[in-house]
Amino acid sequence: FEFVRYAESLAGSQPTFTPLADALAASPTLMDLHLQELTKSSIEKHQPGLVLLSVPFPGAMYAALRIAQTIKQDYPAIKIGLGGGYVNTELRELTDPRIFDFVDFITLDSGERPLLALLEHLNGKRSAERLVRTFIRTASNEVRYINWQEPDIPFEEVGTATWDGLPLNSYLSLLDMLNPMHRLWSDGRWNKLTVAHGCYWKKCSFCDVSLDYISRYETASASLLVDRIEAIVAETGQSGFHFVDEAAPPKILKALAEELIRRKVVISWWGNIRFEKTFTPELCELLAQSGCIAMSGGLEVASDRLLDLMKKGVSVEQVAQVTKGFSDAGILVHAYLMYGFPTQTVQETVDSLEYVRQLFENGCIQSGFFHRFTCTVHSPVGLDPAAYGIELVPLPPISFAKNDIAFIDPTGV
Repeated sequence: FEFVRYAESLAGSQPTFTPLADALAASPTLMDLHLQELTKSSIEKHQPGLVLLSVPFPGAMYAALRIAQTIKQDYPAIKIGLGGGYVNTELRELTDPRIFDFVDFITLDSGERPLLALLEHLNGKRSAERLVRTFIRTASNEVRYINWQEPDIPFEEVGTATWDGLPLNSYLSLLDMLNPMHRLWSDGRWNKLTVAHGCYWKKCSFCDVSLDYISRYETASASLLVDRIEAIVAETGQSGFHFVDEAAPPKILKALAEELIRRKVVISWWGNIRFEKTFTPELCELLAQSGCIAMSGGLEVASDRLLDLMKKGVSVEQVAQVTKGFSDAGILVHAYLMYGFPTQTVQETVDSLEYVRQLFENGCIQSGFFHRFTCTVHSPVGLDPAAYGIELVPLPPISFAKNDIAFIDPTGV
């Protein structure tokens, strides 16, 4: 996982663009030089008029801007667009114009509609005033956000992802532990597919539920999803799938499993869910028959008091029953765990550790990871800290990235 954290401190929740600007002005490192050569080679091969850079994490931002810097220096006529998960989350209040020394356009949230508008603009068929969810730099060196109102492309109509032209057999398989469930993320390659856009629950108080990638919930039919799966298998020659939903809906997964079995489509798949009671032992068996090999989900804390405060909509007992159902069906289970949530006591943390030990001992889960709670500005906790008994530490003036925010828990935990 450390590869996606490369130089992330330059970008993550960084109030000013200065650290990135300084790093990009410094002499290129050996890795930078290699990246520059790869960039030039790709540009010479494809001769694009527009390059799009997707930045999913803060640790991808430095490399994206090194790529952009190379293109601007050697191919100044090429336009560059920037988007992706990091941009959507952290650059929503961007006012620092210096980033536009490297890119021409920055778009927010689902990219299909902004990109279609941008392509029309670059082809002279749409004015800049009618760009969608796009930041630009004006002639007076100011950042301007333009959001002409047009509906997003429905999830059923966004099309099927393509990996055409990528060297799929050249990616390194890496693992940082031998746990067979935990190594699924990085040891080997999976086709990525989204079962539904957004989250059907969208209530968890630690989650960025105010952002589009969580709040706008849209589904697709099981038949269309299997059509996409078949197309991806035909293109890639690989039948392993990672469903990358925030929380895959059980009703959709049930319909998808039935459609896979009905059409005799043989794949291996895994994904992320909520440990809710809809996942009965019978449904777990059905999912296993359709190719499900593993599930990850948030237990967070083994405390019903804290689960209620988090608005998880599950109980400790329910999590035990659901995870046992998956394990009995031969499906590996990974639990996301959390410590340091507002008002969480030392005893509750110790109790969580003991409960997790019991889940392992009784064969309910095979993997787990404790994350320290981080308060973000887009979460219910960050938006209404008083409701959770905490006080936010004032942020400095921000012209670039904004996400994590420190807090004071008066309970002293």
